[in-house]
Parts: sequence; C-alpha cells; structure tokens
Amino acid sequence: METPRSIHDQLAQHAETHAARWQAHVERLEAQFGRLPDVDAVLFLMGIQSVGRGYEPDLPKERKQSLIMEGSYLAFETFGLYQRMGLEKNGFWLWEKRFDLPKLSIDDQERLLQLGILNYFDQSKS
Repeated sequence: METPRSIHDQLAQHAETHAARWQAHVERLEAQFGRLPDVDAVLFLMGIQSVGRGYEPDLPKERKQSLIMEGSYLAFETFGLYQRMGLEKNGFWLWEKRFDLPKLSIDDQERLLQLGILNYFDQSKS
C-alpha cells in the first residue's frame, strides 16, 4: 500500500518550520502543565482527550501505554495512515490501517510523530 501523499515529501515540506513549531507547542504545554513534555507525554494527553476521560494519577502501566498508542493513531490519522472505525466499549477507538509507513530513520520517525501531533492540534482548533 502506498501512502496518499509521500511521507518523505511531507517531512521535507515542513523541515524548515517543524523545529520552531514543535518548540512553541511544547512550551505552551509546559506553561499549562508545569513541565516540558516529550513526544510520549503529548501522545498520552491526546489519548486521554480522545477517550473523553480526565487524568487518573494511578493508571496501570498498560493503560498508559494504550493511551499513548491511541495518541499515535490520532497523529497518524492526520496523514491518512489510519482511520477510525468505531468505538470499543472501553471508550477507545477501533482503528483500521489504511497505508503502510515507508522505512524511516529514527529521527524521521520522531519528526513524523511530532508533525502528526502538530496537525492534530491544528485540526482541533478548527
């Protein structure tokens, strides 16, 4: 399966503005939550928002990992890589993989997640 628009093209298109946009985004989150978040922390917050629950301080590790995965699907959805198919009883979305990711370096994988996160929050503002 080929992606609807080359992931490599999208990474190249946003290369100049990506770092500044990401830094501004995590600084806003730092101001809101009192500490600088990494990618997993932002994906976790997206997952919490997606399932419609507030933060629960004593979540088991498996639940936290599920929320990070939920955030990852939301980020990849902005590229058309995954599509929501319905809700499970536990409040998590059922996801269908629509396209395969190309081989990416570790740095490009991180940039892709960051760009998907930025896309998600941009779309949320609309």
